[in-house]
Amino acid sequence: MPYETTWSERGVHWRYWGEVTAAETRVADAEFYGDPRADHALFQLIDLREVTRLDFSPHDQELTAAIDGAASISTPAVRVAFIVPDERFDEALRIYLERINQTTWSARTFTDPQAAQDWCERCGEDPFTERRRFSLRGSGV
Repeated sequence: MPYETTWSERGVHWRYWGEVTAAETRVADAEFYGDPRADHALFQLIDLREVTRLDFSPHDQELTAAIDGAASISTPAVRVAFIVPDERFDEALRIYLERINQTTWSARTFTDPQAAQDWCERCGEDPFTERRRFSLRGSGV
């Protein structure tokens, strides 16, 4: 599997590399949901900077968003930050971002790892309020 998982006190950090399939991301998700720390996680930081190919079809995006959306019922206010090298994965993440941002979770993409970490660590801020402010600035999801 082309990924590694690191837990912190507040969340999980995944680093992916090489060619990544949706099936592999679901394995990581299953490990996350099977870990008792997931019950108290406030963020998922997903580093895709070393990924050469991301196979995440619209169907896979819908499925992953549905799984995470169901989890948002019992684990609200999780932030999902994707660290991307550039816009090459925009389409592979677009539907997931749209769907998950309709739940109690909030998701964004970042090119700056520190900005992603800072956003994830602002755990006391209501993601709905933050999302509205972000959208009003015209930055979108």
